[in-house]
Amino acid sequence: MLLQLPSLLAAKIWDVAWALIPITVGMAAGYTVLALFSSQTCNPASRWWRNPGLATDALYWLIIPFFSPYIRVALMLAIAIIPMRFVSEEQLADYITHGLSPVSALHPVVQGAIYLIASDFILYWIHRLFHGVQLWPYHAIHHSAESVDWTTAYRFHPVNLCLGPFLVDVLMLYAGISPIVMLALAPWQTISATFVHANLNWTLGPLKYVIATPVFHRWHHTAPEDGGEKNFAPTFSLWDVMFGTFHMPQGQLPQSYGVTDTQFPQGFVGQMIYPFVRKRTDAGAISPAALESAGLPPRP
Repeated sequence: MLLQLPSLLAAKIWDVAWALIPITVGMAAGYTVLALFSSQTCNPASRWWRNPGLATDALYWLIIPFFSPYIRVALMLAIAIIPMRFVSEEQLADYITHGLSPVSALHPVVQGAIYLIASDFILYWIHRLFHGVQLWPYHAIHHSAESVDWTTAYRFHPVNLCLGPFLVDVLMLYAGISPIVMLALAPWQTISATFVHANLNWTLGPLKYVIATPVFHRWHHTAPEDGGEKNFAPTFSLWDVMFGTFHMPQGQLPQSYGVTDTQFPQGFVGQMIYPFVRKRTDAGAISPAALESAGLPPRP
């Protein structure tokens, strides 16, 4: 069995890559064309294929999806422990497959709308929590990109994913949203995530108060005092408008990105272990003033 492990591992990596390649190639082609038009870019001097962090982003693109299915199953089993105290294993399996809540009886289109709105609302608040002092080291990985572009959407620490989108997906599944609906929306989630990170100067006019745009989210990747503690919504900027965290200065575009820690690791392995071995220092963390302005709890 051990002798077969390398070949099995290689096959698994190939399967994951092959599943990701079609949509990634399509997005790469689209963003490459758009990058050629300086009138459409937020930072014209930057090109995604010249991004110094591209190799790191590529490793996130390949390695994280390799483990994602196992992480999701582990979360499902961990959360299932609670209802299993009250129902049988067969009942729980039927619940996961068909759902027992009123949501599961709704039309798939309605379920999809509920999923998009509810999950985005929950992720907005989870995102704000990740900007607190305890969870920031994990989320800082995403903010470490000094040249933000569509590939930055893949740069997330596994802990950030477990307590963020993976957890929300499991909760939505238990709430009665059909797995088929969630699978159908998976490409949309990927496209949406890369869109808001793309090097584009698009604001979508009045729709900026409802839908997250590239300029909206790029402000979130700037320094805390410039807007890094604003614009938390993944898809619907309406949440930021509602809760006072919307930030898009008229006639201005963000120019610089990254964290304040000059020693922050830029490689994949260094970033994976960073939250666990970092020095107990305020370097790269959020300032008390920024925490207060964002409505987040101060450092203990």
